[in-house]
Amino acid sequence: MIRTRLVAWPVAVALLLATAVPAHAHGLGGRLDLPIPIWQFVWAAAFAVLVSFVALGRYWTNPRLAPAARGLPLPSGPASMARGLLPITRLIGIVMLAVTVHAAFRGSPDVASNLAPFAAFVLVWVGMAVASAFVGDLWATVNPLATLANLGGRIPRSGRPGIESDPTRDSGPISLLVIVVFLWMELAFHQGAAPRTIGVYLVLYTVALGAGTMIHGPAWARRADGFSVLFSTIAALAPLHKDADGTLRLRYPVAGLARMSMGPGTVRLVLVVIGATTFDGFSRSSLWLDVISNRSGWELTAVNTAGLVFGIGVVMALYRVAIAAMARMTGEYEHELGDLFGPSLVPIMVAYTVAHYFSFLAFEGQNLIRLASDPYGLGWNLFGTAQWRVNYTILSSGAIAWTQTSAIAVGHMVAVLVAHDRAVERFPPEIAVRSQYPMLAVMIAFTIGGLLLLLG
Repeated sequence: MIRTRLVAWPVAVALLLATAVPAHAHGLGGRLDLPIPIWQFVWAAAFAVLVSFVALGRYWTNPRLAPAARGLPLPSGPASMARGLLPITRLIGIVMLAVTVHAAFRGSPDVASNLAPFAAFVLVWVGMAVASAFVGDLWATVNPLATLANLGGRIPRSGRPGIESDPTRDSGPISLLVIVVFLWMELAFHQGAAPRTIGVYLVLYTVALGAGTMIHGPAWARRADGFSVLFSTIAALAPLHKDADGTLRLRYPVAGLARMSMGPGTVRLVLVVIGATTFDGFSRSSLWLDVISNRSGWELTAVNTAGLVFGIGVVMALYRVAIAAMARMTGEYEHELGDLFGPSLVPIMVAYTVAHYFSFLAFEGQNLIRLASDPYGLGWNLFGTAQWRVNYTILSSGAIAWTQTSAIAVGHMVAVLVAHDRAVERFPPEIAVRSQYPMLAVMIAFTIGGLLLLLG
């Protein structure tokens, strides 16, 4: 029965996604930018994932990522410079939050003329995710909410009588809720990009986190900050990291995932982001555009919400089926395996982010140059860049196509590597490779489905 379910889910998802014809809304020229037919590219990518699995099973017989995860300490010069710049970067974060919130409420309501949507969706959501994956946890150096939480934690106890801090209190549901609401606002709410909507979100989020800081302390607040949890999770892929002593170290990319301990809340958060990004791709297909045609307002929000929930549910179900099958093979508990192999989902999450938003970041990110001079859309020209226009020639459609498709293929191959490394570390040799068959099936399904949504 498990084998039947394991095969049925990937096939069903692949068939569903194959029926979608994308509307090329990501700045991607489409199949004409690739020198081979799309079906050949899709199956070649799936075959590459399969070959990588076979090669790992043959030659990767011992865990190798964990020994490389610590890395080497950087010279004292760069580390000292980074520590010296921290107060400045934290101040920049506070200023950016204040300007963004003020622009959201006091600036122009026009989305294209206001800094708030670009700061939220381009600079933070996409830009910081990419930077976290390829450099390190840069969000930790600018995070304004962490700065406010630290300041709130310094308020004298006499100023808040009767309140006992509880840093051990579980904040996982809060961090997950933060990201879920943000994704719903971005992908489902009919006025999600409106500056006022973003302003309300930021104010409520800041107030809620501040209240939590006053009650449970700054340590709890840092774990409740969904963006901190997300970006620090992504940063496990990066070459730069800080150890427990605060020493800045350099390591091989991806190795950090071997030392990552993910709880069920973080695993769910990663699955939610993967599912939401999948829905984002599907929502731009002709099939979904037919569904939402002639819908507007709250009716459109309701339909998009249902689609978003369905997309997240499919991704979660696929992962659960794979983990359930693995538990049957190994005799271990599902919840333990779900957490143990959660880090293998991180490369997929980053791959989907790059694939779906690479052109969005490259082109829409240029608007930040213009909005730096006129963040409120009031006709200012503070730095002489208010007349900046997006240069759509900096990247060819072919370069974008290859970057996006390669991201999905390579991301899933890295995911297979991470899962295999954890398997050979956890299980005896005779079980390790076989235990990964369910994960391999899901990885191939994700590869095929992701590319079909992207290029179809």
